[in-house]
Amino acid sequence: MSNGQAPFEESALIAMLGLLDEGVLFFEGPELVCVKASARATEILGGVHTMGLSRQSLFGAISGDDEAALRALAALRDVDALETRRETIALKGDPPRFLSWFSAPIVSDGNVIGRLDVVGDRTVERELRRELERAYDKVAETTLFDELTGLANRKHFETEIDREHRRSQRSWASYAVARIDVDAMAKLNADIGREAADQMFRRIGEVLKAARREYDLVGRWENDELIVLLPGIDERSVKQVLLRSLSAMGDAAREIAARPITFCTGVGVWIPPSVETANDVITRAGIALEAAKLSGRGNMEIDATVVEWKDDNSGA
Repeated sequence: MSNGQAPFEESALIAMLGLLDEGVLFFEGPELVCVKASARATEILGGVHTMGLSRQSLFGAISGDDEAALRALAALRDVDALETRRETIALKGDPPRFLSWFSAPIVSDGNVIGRLDVVGDRTVERELRRELERAYDKVAETTLFDELTGLANRKHFETEIDREHRRSQRSWASYAVARIDVDAMAKLNADIGREAADQMFRRIGEVLKAARREYDLVGRWENDELIVLLPGIDERSVKQVLLRSLSAMGDAAREIAARPITFCTGVGVWIPPSVETANDVITRAGIALEAAKLSGRGNMEIDATVVEWKDDNSGA
C-alpha cells in the first residue's frame, strides 16, 4: 500500500494542476531546478520548455516589455530563500501579454527545499479593464457634470459659453468669464489630506453656485480651478459680484481647512463689437488669472480689452 501511495499522490497532483487556469512550477535543490510544471505553465510562458531548467535560466529566457517588467523579472529571479514575492509583468509581444507571478518557498522540517511558482495570464483581464476605462471615458465625455463637485464639467461649460456668446452677439450685450483658483492647493492637500481637501473643494463649489445669479453658470475647469460664466455684466459689476462670492467661499473653506483660504481670480470681459470667440474670452481670463497669481495670493485681475472689428481692406 505504501509503495503505491507516492505515485497515486503525484498523479492526483498532476491531474489537479491540469484543471487550474494558472500555471504551476516546482523547483527543487540548491540550484532550484524545475522538476514539475503544468501544461498551462508552458502555454503561458510561450512554449518555453521549463523542465530541467533552473529558475535563473528560466527568467533569462523571458523577455520583459519595459523597464518595470525587467525589474520585476529580476526581483523574482533573485528572490531570497525565505521570501514570498508577487509581481505583475508585461512580456514582449505585439500586443504585449500581462502575467501575474507568485513565488513562495517550499519548507520542510524548517528547511527550504525548493520553490513553488504560480503564473497567470492576465492579458484578457487587462484588455477588458482598458475597454471599461475607455467606455467610462466616453460616458464622462457625454455627461454634463463634474464627478467630484457636481458642477458643470468642462465640456458642458464650453457648450454653454458658445451658446451665450452667440446670444450676446445678437443682443449686443457684454458678458464675463471668471476663472478662480485655490491658492496653495497642493500644500493644503499635503497638510490636511486629499479627502479633506476634496471635501473643501466641493464645498466652495457649492457656495459659489449658491451665490450666483440665476442665469450664471458655475463649472469646474481643471484641477482646483473653477470657472463662472456671467452673462450681461460689465467690468465694474463683475468685480462686485465676485468679491461677494469669494468672501462666502473663504468662510466655507476655513470651516473645513481650519485656516484662512484665499483665491486668485482672472476675469475676461467680452464687450461688443468684437471679433473674439468664446474660447478667446476664456483664454484672456486664464492669462488674467496667471497675472493675479504673480501678484500674490488673494488677487483679482480683470481684462476688459475690446477687440474691435477690423476692415480687411484698410491695411490695418
